[in-house]
Formats: sequence, structure tokens, C-alpha cells
Amino acid sequence: MMRTFKISLLVLIPALFLLNSCANVNSNILFKIPKGDKFEYDSLPLVPEEDFRLAPGDRFSFLFGTNNGEKIILNISGANAGVTGNGNNNNNNGNQMLQQRNAITYLVRQDGFANLPLLGEIHIAGKTIVELENDLKERLSANYISPFVQIRVTNQRVIIFPGKGDARVVKLSNANTSLLEVIALAGGVRNESRSNSIKLMRKTNSREREIYKIDLSTIEGLKHAQMIVQSNDYIYIDFKPRVASSILQEFAPWLSLLTTALLTYNILTP
Repeated sequence: MMRTFKISLLVLIPALFLLNSCANVNSNILFKIPKGDKFEYDSLPLVPEEDFRLAPGDRFSFLFGTNNGEKIILNISGANAGVTGNGNNNNNNGNQMLQQRNAITYLVRQDGFANLPLLGEIHIAGKTIVELENDLKERLSANYISPFVQIRVTNQRVIIFPGKGDARVVKLSNANTSLLEVIALAGGVRNESRSNSIKLMRKTNSREREIYKIDLSTIEGLKHAQMIVQSNDYIYIDFKPRVASSILQEFAPWLSLLTTALLTYNILTP
């Protein structure tokens, strides 16, 4: 009777732990498409179909000069060429002030406005960089001769999930950053990742996200690797579920505990 009880215990407890472990295996998978769903991916654009538009939460730098930026160029070239004028310190100070002014960033608030020097409250959200530069030039031309304006968004980034492991936020320092470059900056394709199943999710003007599926596993995927990413893109690399190893990893501590308990029971039971 006791022998039957022990055998039942050895079978029942691992089965219960196994069922519990199965619920936890690969529970970190994101954006999974249910089996049987007729999901259609959007057509893949190698170049963004529309220019980036500023949105609430974005930060940008604002560089301004008169006479089509003449003074800006003279300050930079004078400092680089060692032109002294009234003194080399004056040119260096001017260049430092220019760099500091270019380093100041302005926040697009949730109401879509930003507070800019000389101009005050300006509605920013929804405008492309070119549209914003032209708008500011027109406003500044009322008081300044041939204004030059340069806008640079400073917090452009994409979020990438490179298979199993830590997600990365990759800052875009280049306006023409490719998909392959972003994956490389995030550490490349991991061992368990599937290079033939990469999802890129991009927000459109309708505020919804289009979803593109990309296959980089073959040489034909090279053209897709060169596609230009946009700020706020989500990139998710699917990974291969390793069910057996995951279950074993989940089950090992419980198996050790069970073995210890049974051994103790055998020793203490006459």
C-alpha cells in the first residue's frame, strides 16, 4: 500500500508541476498572431511614405540667424580657421555661444505647443521639419532680414526587441538610418531569434500602426535590410520557442525538492 502511494506521488506531483510550467514557458512572447487568424501584413515601404511629423513629447533644437545664416557661418569658419578679428577669444566665445544655443532643446507639450525665444507660443505638433522651418522663417521675417532657421529633432528613436533578452531604445542620429543598422546597434540577431520573422510596426497619420513582416534570412532580404526606419518605430524579432529546455529549467528546482522530500520520508519511515 505504501509502495503504491509513493509511486502515485512520484507520478502526480511532477505532472502537476509540469502543467504549471507549461503555462510559463515562452510567456515573454509579444505580438503573437493567434493560429488560424487570416492576418495580412501591410505592404513594405523601403522608404517612408511620408515625412516625420513632430508630436507631443518630442524635443528639438532651434538655430536662428539673420542674412541667411551669414553670422553663423562666419562664427564657425572664423573659429575653425583661427581668424582673430578683435581677438581670438571673441571668436571662440562666439562659437561656444553658438554651440550652447544649438544644444538647447524645446519640448512639444501635450497641447501641441512649444515656447520658443523671440516667438513665444507656437503650435508645433503635426508639422514636418521643413514645414516648421518655413513657418518660423515667415514669422521671423517680420522683424529680421532674411532669417535662417534650422530645426533638429533630438529625441528620435526606435524601440527594438531583439528576440529573447533586453529590449533596446536606439537613438537615431542619422535621418537615413537603415533597419540593418538599427539591428546592429541593438546587438544583432540573437541565437534564438528568427531572422526570417521580423515585425516592424509604424504609426501613420491615422494614429494607427501598420505592421510589416521582414525576412532577412536570405540574400533576397538585403533590399529589405536597407529600408529606412522612422522615429517611434517598433521592431520585434520573433524567436524560436525552446519548449523542452524551458520546461526542464522550470521543473528542475521542484524535482530536486521532491527528491529530497522522498529521500527524507524513506529515512524517517520505518
